[in-house]
Amino acid sequence: MDTNRIKRFATEARNILKAGIAAKITTLGFNKKGNVAEEHRPQLMQGGTLWNGQFYTEGFYHQWMSLYNRIQQKGINEVYEEAAYTWFNRLCAIRILQKNNLCSPVLQYADAARTPIIVDEARQGHLPQMKEDIRQRIVELLDDDTKVTEQFALLITAWCHDNPILNQCFGSMADYTELLLPNDILAKGKFMDMLNHTEFITDEEFQSPELIGWLYQFYISERKDEVFAKKGKFEADEIPAATQIFTPNWIVKYMVQNTVGRIYLDNNPYETTLQKKWRYLVNQTEKPTPENLLKYNELTDLKVADLACGSGHILNECFDLFYDLYIAEGYGRGEAIENIFRHNLTGIDLDNRAKQLATFALLLKACQKDSSFADAHCLPNILTMPKPWNEETDENLNDFLSLYFQGENTSSQNEELAACFELMHNADSLGSIMKFDISDSTRLLVKQTTDYWCNQEIMPDAVRLQLPAFELILALTEKYDALVMNPPYMGGGNMNEVLSKYVKANYEEGKGDLFSTFMLLAIDRLADNGKYSMINMQSWMFLSSFEKLRTSLLKNYHIENMLHLGPRTFDELSGEVVQNTSFVVAKNKSDEGGVYFRLVDGKNCAEKKDMFLQALQEHTAKVYYPNVPQSNFEKIPGCPIGYWVSPNILKIFTSNLALSAVCSPTQGLATADNARFLRSWFEVSRSRIGFGFENAASAARSRLKWFPYNKGGDVRRWYGLSLSENIIDWYNDGEILKSFKPAVIRNPGYYFTDGITFPRIGSNLFYARILQPGFIFDCNGPSCFPQEKKEYILGFLNSKVMQQLLFILCPTLSFQIGDSFKVPYIGKNNDYINHCVQQNINISKQDWDNHETSWDFETNPLLAVNENTYIDNIRHEEKLHEKETDKHICINPAAPQLGSLKWRMEQYKTK
Repeated sequence: MDTNRIKRFATEARNILKAGIAAKITTLGFNKKGNVAEEHRPQLMQGGTLWNGQFYTEGFYHQWMSLYNRIQQKGINEVYEEAAYTWFNRLCAIRILQKNNLCSPVLQYADAARTPIIVDEARQGHLPQMKEDIRQRIVELLDDDTKVTEQFALLITAWCHDNPILNQCFGSMADYTELLLPNDILAKGKFMDMLNHTEFITDEEFQSPELIGWLYQFYISERKDEVFAKKGKFEADEIPAATQIFTPNWIVKYMVQNTVGRIYLDNNPYETTLQKKWRYLVNQTEKPTPENLLKYNELTDLKVADLACGSGHILNECFDLFYDLYIAEGYGRGEAIENIFRHNLTGIDLDNRAKQLATFALLLKACQKDSSFADAHCLPNILTMPKPWNEETDENLNDFLSLYFQGENTSSQNEELAACFELMHNADSLGSIMKFDISDSTRLLVKQTTDYWCNQEIMPDAVRLQLPAFELILALTEKYDALVMNPPYMGGGNMNEVLSKYVKANYEEGKGDLFSTFMLLAIDRLADNGKYSMINMQSWMFLSSFEKLRTSLLKNYHIENMLHLGPRTFDELSGEVVQNTSFVVAKNKSDEGGVYFRLVDGKNCAEKKDMFLQALQEHTAKVYYPNVPQSNFEKIPGCPIGYWVSPNILKIFTSNLALSAVCSPTQGLATADNARFLRSWFEVSRSRIGFGFENAASAARSRLKWFPYNKGGDVRRWYGLSLSENIIDWYNDGEILKSFKPAVIRNPGYYFTDGITFPRIGSNLFYARILQPGFIFDCNGPSCFPQEKKEYILGFLNSKVMQQLLFILCPTLSFQIGDSFKVPYIGKNNDYINHCVQQNINISKQDWDNHETSWDFETNPLLAVNENTYIDNIRHEEKLHEKETDKHICINPAAPQLGSLKWRMEQYKTK
């Protein structure tokens, strides 16, 4: 599937539709802010509506007022988005149905004038089913050939309401939506023209349910960019766009086959035909023990869910696998599909648009297997957030509960359910992470009563409106045998107040990100011995902020297998730059080791896939890591998921003290206003800068204002760089800065002390430099102050050994002090190493002082090149030749070219 083409189509279509709808709203009397002058408002009169000097039907007045009220409620920009997406959704869905031979080609053009077939047929007297008042409006409009767009809007709206799939998946359109069909919708190069003559989407791609997910992701990609550009907290209506990302298909297959497929094989160990079909199934090294085996009786008992289902990609893959299972067990096609929809699959998403698309995708897949499902008589179980109960407009909740349960409910059950309804007021922010605290007896009552109402053809309006709330309560209190998800990614800092408060109160170990919250949710919703699989960010595997989550997982559950994907996992068009992991966790304890695949070096998603498949077959070294005990991770401080760590490295961790035991890691101050308190040294008179003071007292007595300031810096070992560029206002022992309330002064006892420093942000390498006496340091230049063996410790910090050990603890670009000093310290008293370190410091200092940014700079090194430099270089070349060949040569020097800049540069480089 060429996602480049699909992205171009979706983004262009969105912009074209939004522009057309904006223009249409203007023609209806609204300005850019959604306001309407009094003279542009319609007037309801006997027999119709007067607007802009013309007479319209009475229905126009009600549609216009509905649009006006929606704009006042949501704002005009939200109405643009809403209407554009509604038309994009419906028209693309019709085109997909047409390409799958599930409806007539109503959108195609009947003539060169770009008249849609649905309009052409209506002119011949063939109208879709519709209400009589709408039929009369259409008949009146059909007499005027200049009103093709108005005719098309009414006809296609009626057609959508009459088509079972469209109606069941997307519901009825808001009454004002047909007013907002752009006037240019049928014009050349506009949306209908793109849809009918598109080269963006092939016929084969129209057959794929994946197309719906890609269209959804790319359609909202610009909206996603807008949400992230504003920064700060995400409001409830921004969460869907901010957290939507489409999972690569092969990773979905891996997750589904190693959860649902593995559970089936555990119960049917002699099945081989299907097993051969599952290319991404990871072979178990040992058979599960009886106590760790999830058993089920019938295939209909196997319950699977995606609690953040998006447009249904994962559910589609689950459908395919279940369908194969049912056919293998002798079920007919129709029976298999009905069982999947009614018993096996559940999807939940807080975005109603995603719920609609997931329903459509699954129903399309069902129709591709059995066309009898085109009447939508059986729908998949996809849920979204219900409309919250409002006692101001709805009846008393207790009275409604008595109606719903027909008097069978108790007061205590009413209290439990009232708490559920209260929680659902925040459902648009919380989604599936809501915890409904109800007893087993209450849940049974809800289940039996909801099943009863669902089988009734006639029910009270109040019951019909609240059925989705009870279905959601049941879905979020179910125990599932398998959960498969790509959960939303959202750091705690982006959570709005409602979401942040709820996560901290109910998912404390996973509060760092919404994806880690879903890891805890998955365990909570799994049956004993069930399995969940996710693709999420790899940060939970290593960062200290997820240590409690890791410790709990390793202590209580079993990682069966993992694809450590690293960067470049998602299609580059998604814009995602996160580093990922996908894994399967069983809800049991096991002594069996896990199987890990290290795919971090794959340059793109396709290469990672090939690496995985090759490792499955050939057990490729440095990619395939079988039988890794979870107890290994507990031997490393912070319990990182260091599956690739060798026994020798593990021994280093268990046999040595941590680095923090031999030196003091410290963070420095934060000014909170660098522009006020910091300068570059060359901005201030040298006589006002205090160099080389070895303690705070002598610095204060000097009455100088500015002192050297260590602010971290770029990659450089041993000595120099930003270390020597900045100065800070520390007059009278920092009197002014200390009185500045936003500033944070940390560890002042170490100021002006000589030590070792390293930057907080790395670039795939850890590096350390000497911290000379006389410096104050900040939070981006954390430091340590060894009491002895300073040269040795600096050498250790800059060694490859340190790099490898630290990478296990923190394989990211940010080196926190806590992570860095958990590294085991391999201490030796080695004079040769100390000598080498001091040599490196001297060489680095000499190099640094050759730059004009150093305050010890004396002269440009090119100007320092002279005849002696030339002779030294020649003698060096003679010695090097003799060392390499055992033969002595004598080089006669040519005349030095002191006037040539090129010659000076060559001599300097040689030196």
